[in-house]
Amino acid sequence: VNLIAQLIGSLLGAGLLCAVFPCEVDETKTVGTNIIDTRWGVGNVLVGEFLGTFLLCFVVWETAVSPVASCGKNACIAIGFAVFLAHVILLPVDGCSINPTRSFGPAIVGAIRNCEGMSTKGLEETLAQPINPISRKP
Repeated sequence: VNLIAQLIGSLLGAGLLCAVFPCEVDETKTVGTNIIDTRWGVGNVLVGEFLGTFLLCFVVWETAVSPVASCGKNACIAIGFAVFLAHVILLPVDGCSINPTRSFGPAIVGAIRNCEGMSTKGLEETLAQPINPISRKP
């Protein structure tokens, strides 16, 4: 149920972005779909996204979920820094997903919207990722 809700939320969020940013002003032409930069390979991105996601999950667990966590209301600061760090590192690599459901909505909605000059690479990479990310060519 949680996965379905996240996927639906991602689609709705991307739809709202389309309402705010028409094709003419959407610099990405893909509603912010994650696309692997040509300077990196799929293996590099897989490791980077794994590490960024692990960092975020670890920080959330240690600051907000663990019964021995002592930071209380300050957990959001540590979580925010983890998200910031992952984005600083991964934005130039692939747009920084660190949450596959976040990538799902923009890939689908961007393909449906089909702006002029849009690349379908993001949709292909998002849909192929859960199937077999290592077998794809960079």
